Amino acid sequence: MVPLLEAQGHKVITPVLTGLGTDQSRLSPDITLRHHVEDVSRSLPDRSEVILVGHSYAGMIISGVAERNPTQVGRLIFLDAFIPEDAQSVLDLLPAEIGDHFRDVARKQGDGWRLPGGEGQLDLWGLEPGAARDFARARLCDFSLRCFEERLSLPANRKARIPATFVACVAQRYPARPFFKPFADKARAYGWEVAELNTGHDCHVERPNEVADIVLASTRSR
Repeated sequence: MVPLLEAQGHKVITPVLTGLGTDQSRLSPDITLRHHVEDVSRSLPDRSEVILVGHSYAGMIISGVAERNPTQVGRLIFLDAFIPEDAQSVLDLLPAEIGDHFRDVARKQGDGWRLPGGEGQLDLWGLEPGAARDFARARLCDFSLRCFEERLSLPANRKARIPATFVACVAQRYPARPFFKPFADKARAYGWEVAELNTGHDCHVERPNEVADIVLASTRSR
């Protein structure tokens, strides 16, 4: 999506989260959601208003960044993402059996904290064989259960007073769809804009042009 947005004259910042992506060699049980909120907060340009886009787990991150830096955030865009309330963790927002599964995987395969990346995630996200699945597979890395366990402090709930858009991924072939549908419903209850895309969880990979159009439209409606 970056070149699509830059082609329209926008500056795009894609912060590397501690222990993930190109920094995955530093992944450890000490890294939590708080570190990722700090990573993004530090990347905000001085005296500039931004649109924060968060996919999946990153809904937690952009909510935390908005709590800390409300005057710098002009809009939030949740891409099939978690929408937390004060003192909630990712595991609080998922069905109990899914949390139990993550803990079991971490216990059996990751010394109690590491969640190995693999084909199972690509299946869960509804990525069919092809270019989009290959793109996501090439960028898979391990994750930490600690990031899912940490509760996010949102005492002022500042995200609720910032204009926002929620992109719901609604393809029938998408196994994790029921886990994220409640957040589309919550976005509607907040009065946010909700767009639906006929994709699996990685809408920005499957339909980058359509997601870019949604982001660009939000810049015009501020």
